[in-house]
Amino acid sequence: MSRSALLSSIFLLGAALGCSTPPPAPAVPPPARSSARTAWVHPRPARGVPLTEAPARVLPHPEGAAALGLPFRGSVTRIAVRPGQTVRKGEVLVEVLMPEVVRAAGDYEAASLRLEAYERRTAQLKALQEQGMARVFELAEAEANLAEARAARQSAQALLRVAGLEGSIAASVAQRGTVSLRSPMDGIVTAVDAVLGESRESGSAPLVRVAGEGPARIEARLAHALPGDVAFEFSSPGLESVPVRLVGRAPAVDVSDGSSAAWFEPEPARSLPSGLQGTVRVKADGLPEVTVVPARALALSDGEVSVLVRDGEGYRRQPVKVVVQSGADALVRGPLKETDAVAADASRVLPAEGEGS
Repeated sequence: MSRSALLSSIFLLGAALGCSTPPPAPAVPPPARSSARTAWVHPRPARGVPLTEAPARVLPHPEGAAALGLPFRGSVTRIAVRPGQTVRKGEVLVEVLMPEVVRAAGDYEAASLRLEAYERRTAQLKALQEQGMARVFELAEAEANLAEARAARQSAQALLRVAGLEGSIAASVAQRGTVSLRSPMDGIVTAVDAVLGESRESGSAPLVRVAGEGPARIEARLAHALPGDVAFEFSSPGLESVPVRLVGRAPAVDVSDGSSAAWFEPEPARSLPSGLQGTVRVKADGLPEVTVVPARALALSDGEVSVLVRDGEGYRRQPVKVVVQSGADALVRGPLKETDAVAADASRVLPAEGEGS
């Protein structure tokens, strides 16, 4: 073979080798996700963990506040208290001159005197009539006078009761010419809006306000139904948590937010400042078989919620019922033990299921 032909053969062989592509290397499969990369945690007891909480406030006690004003036109003649003063039920707060009331007290006493006289006269005439010594018209006239006196006294007594007075003190009111406004409760004077000699019309602003204490009632709005064995507590800044019990819940739901009003009372009963703002917490302390697990530990399959419990080298599904989920935690009901190990993130374990884990 000639030298040129040999060079041409070598050149063509090199070109053929340079243009050929080597076969691709087999792809390396991604490593399987192992449950070993997932944290395993123990279920925690539900003690102290709130199911939910709602803003709340302390309602005023029905007899925890009083405002004393004038039911009739009058003027202030004496002020017996000042703000911050402790008073007892029945203690005089202010004395006022109310002409209509004083007149009614005088009318009551006058009618009482006439009533006594006509009662005696009627009794005498009845005794005489039985003996044939009294005429019929005399007895009829006495009975008419008796009825008129009784009606006059009842009319005056009605006006006295409007002023908060009883007929038994009508004589002293008529003699003094003034009416004492007394505290209807034990408490502390919170406001005095009166000046000596000042005249007020009926229905004007109260002269004195008194605040007292009584068993507290707390109102809160809860957004959903609650299990039957839960416990409640009320807390407020600067106040130690107060155990409370549910005393009632409104049957109607607010369409704007789906909540309903609920009312609570401290247990045991105690007083709290009216208007105090705080929070009612619903606790799961008394719920049986309720534990706390991470919210990501829940797995849903075929409509059933479960958690993954470590079982030897693998795991098993443990069906549970979610009581409530709040943030990163979920309260679940099921036969979980505090010694069980639960996958903190079920999604990191379930993909390995196809690999036989």
